[in-house]
Amino acid sequence: MKTPRFLLKTLLVSLFVVSCNSSDELNTQLEASEQVELNLVNKEEIALKFIDLMQNKDFKEVTLDLLKNQKPSVVMSDILEKTSEFVENQESFKSLVKETNTLEKKASQDEAPEKIEIVEVWMNNPKGNLDFSNVLFSFAPKGDEDTWSTIKAFTIDKKEVFLDVNEAPNQPVIVIETDGFETLKREVAYMNKYLREEGVQNTRFNDSNLKTAFSKSAGLETTKLDKIRLNDDEEPWISGAAEVYAVTSGIKDGNNNPEIKVIPMYYLDYDGTDYYPNQVLLFWDDYQYQAANIQLFEKDDNVNYKDLVSAIVNGVFQIIGTVSTQPWVSVLGQVAGAIIQAMPDSWYTNNDDYVDSFYTIEKNKSYTNYYGARGNAKVNLSPYFIASN
Repeated sequence: MKTPRFLLKTLLVSLFVVSCNSSDELNTQLEASEQVELNLVNKEEIALKFIDLMQNKDFKEVTLDLLKNQKPSVVMSDILEKTSEFVENQESFKSLVKETNTLEKKASQDEAPEKIEIVEVWMNNPKGNLDFSNVLFSFAPKGDEDTWSTIKAFTIDKKEVFLDVNEAPNQPVIVIETDGFETLKREVAYMNKYLREEGVQNTRFNDSNLKTAFSKSAGLETTKLDKIRLNDDEEPWISGAAEVYAVTSGIKDGNNNPEIKVIPMYYLDYDGTDYYPNQVLLFWDDYQYQAANIQLFEKDDNVNYKDLVSAIVNGVFQIIGTVSTQPWVSVLGQVAGAIIQAMPDSWYTNNDDYVDSFYTIEKNKSYTNYYGARGNAKVNLSPYFIASN
């Protein structure tokens, strides 16, 4: 169950109040987001072309084998590469190859694109149904998931059917995804690059600086995530496995300047499941003080990640000029509040969902079955020393 955003923001007022510098600034940001919306890939067209290829027996057999082993999805370009000998002369194949290659090339360029979309395919088949004669083909609708009334799908002969939003059908459903696992990987890289450029993330853990980081000490003191479980990953069934990421934050110097990182949690696919990632989340050399925040968000379709990270940076910078003389622990809470406040209601058609927050996690302290402030995530955290070679 989701916490209403107006209630969440009311609770955060005591920590931090963020506002745009002017109405003109907000309008500019909204116009940019609307432009990104206009350029979205047409998932319905891709689904129909994919159905054309599924008419080929060999293509269908190879594709189904790949989808049975999805973790958590299969990149469309990989499917096309492995099946090209069967369908290479079909117009639908040529069109999909061109579109997927263009999107992947765009997502891999040095300059961050306005919108990243990588076409992936996954199959909803929780009951392990082996009868694919009645398989359906679908995709997540546009717009805020709270407004979805039905899910459009197609049969193998392209007849339209409409599925329940909350309950997946008993038959297998092959889903076209453009904002999933692969997209998140690329977005996180660009977001961290932007945070470094804006001066709110250090560069010590770049490949070129890693040896320097270790050479200054006998190793690294960290806190790692040993176990995590979500009560609700904020993801409807048609959106598939959740794309969860952590935003870590702390105070990096005596002037109360913030240090912020975005850390993907690729393994965290479904709610109601225990995961044991052994993942380092906090590097204590990043911070001036021995406490930091960990906040979890779930990425949904149509998010303009550039607007998101820009909002985080702008929101945090608005407090920099007023907190230099405040107690650092108070500023730590304000930074976390600013990050949540930066998740706006109307900049995208399907908001990044707030999962939970772990405030003031202390260095050298273990946490067992520890719930976040929202009570939606439960974790085990432990100190972990990484020795240098």
